[in-house]
Amino acid sequence: MSNILHVVGLGPAGLESMTLGDYRMIKEAGRVFLRTVNHPCAQDLLAEGLQAESFDYLYERENSFERIYEEIVSRLEKECELYPEVVYGVPGHPTVAERSVVLLVDKLSERFQVKVHPAVSFLDPLFAAIPLDPVEGFLLRNYDALKGSGITGKEWLIIPQVYDGFIASEVKLDLMDIYPDEVELYVVQALGTKMQKVWQCPLYQLDHQTFDHLTTVVVPPCGEGISMTKLLEVMSTLRGRGGCPWDAEQTHDSLKPYLIEESYEVLEAIEAQDMYNLAEELGDLLLQVVFHAQVAQEAGEFQFQDVLKGIIDKMIRRHPHVFGDVRVQNSAEVLSNWDQIKKEEKGEKAEEELFSFPKGLPALMLAVKTQKKVAKFGFDWPDLKGPLAKVYEELKELEEAMAEQKGIQEEFGDILFALVNLSRFIKCDPEDSLRQTIRKFQLRFLEMAKLAGQAGEGLGDLNLEKMDYYWEIAKSKEKNKEIGNNPEIKAGV
Repeated sequence: MSNILHVVGLGPAGLESMTLGDYRMIKEAGRVFLRTVNHPCAQDLLAEGLQAESFDYLYERENSFERIYEEIVSRLEKECELYPEVVYGVPGHPTVAERSVVLLVDKLSERFQVKVHPAVSFLDPLFAAIPLDPVEGFLLRNYDALKGSGITGKEWLIIPQVYDGFIASEVKLDLMDIYPDEVELYVVQALGTKMQKVWQCPLYQLDHQTFDHLTTVVVPPCGEGISMTKLLEVMSTLRGRGGCPWDAEQTHDSLKPYLIEESYEVLEAIEAQDMYNLAEELGDLLLQVVFHAQVAQEAGEFQFQDVLKGIIDKMIRRHPHVFGDVRVQNSAEVLSNWDQIKKEEKGEKAEEELFSFPKGLPALMLAVKTQKKVAKFGFDWPDLKGPLAKVYEELKELEEAMAEQKGIQEEFGDILFALVNLSRFIKCDPEDSLRQTIRKFQLRFLEMAKLAGQAGEGLGDLNLEKMDYYWEIAKSKEKNKEIGNNPEIKAGV
């Protein structure tokens, strides 16, 4: 029969919160280890003469909790090899917020019997100390696991072991991403003991409180919490009974123009390098996704969770070099794998599916995608000379068409297509390039109008020669960087 490691919970307070069975076992044991003696029950046991070794020295020596817990597991493994029974005591309940116990069970259970003895956890006196009914739902999160942990603000949030002001400051900053600065928190110390204290403070003052190793922070449910769940609820309310008549009338088809409009406003914010506006525009774009998901849910078509699951599964599936064992050397191999996986997913076999791009794509973007698609089959120029010569060839054909007044539009389209082809070789995005040129033209024209106005002349009064004069001055000022981001351009002028 293998040796036994008893993992015993010391409860949240002194000996009075420890079970009688655990008390007897720990008093009769020959080899006893305590994760820490900085606990009321541990102090009571030592006062009764218990001979035990603690791991407090590791907290002073090591610089990470994970390293401390690894050291504890290593030491207890050696002890279990030498002694038939070893007892390891931890504060509270052994399986509540005890990372060391998780590691022990995971790493030692194959060689030894690891018996976890249940105990009173800090949650039991907590439920009595504050008006928290667990049936309302609660989240128990360690202070270093708040980001990305699915906090919605609808549930009670319990954060144990907020040891000091530094940890409290980190907790405060993480919570401020979700909750209003003024939300009232509970701070609880020494739960279940005669020294138990409970008080409230606003979130923004959390790191100005007093803390010790027995401090727990609790956040009540808050309707103003920021989360994806909150946005879905807002959208459901707008579409529901008593909501907004306009929102309730919308369909997938009626929302199409807004999806396109919001996408272009995101691009505009990126081009203007206006990060404040970009955050707002990305929110508007996200709203469109949520809007369509709500419409679909009401029609029984799909839910927002299906949207999330679909994109999560797709990203994992198409990145086997990150989530699997595929190895890649560079981004070109990443794209090659991506296309192959996409082809297998969609089963692209028929020729007509080669150009299965969205019909609503802008012409320049559609041209780029088409050329990249055929280039993968080897239908492409070997170097830059080919597409450059093609541009000159198409220009000549346009001149001939203009002279004959026949096929002008077709030849003009050929020039644009040839220029897009050239853009791939010189690594210029044609859409971005044209947008930048348009913006440059607008800035120059506005500056030209400004110069004319300063000279007492209006645009309508200028002949072409005078316009050229002011245009050249504006061009010169632009090269000297005297013309900046004009607010009229940002406004869409």
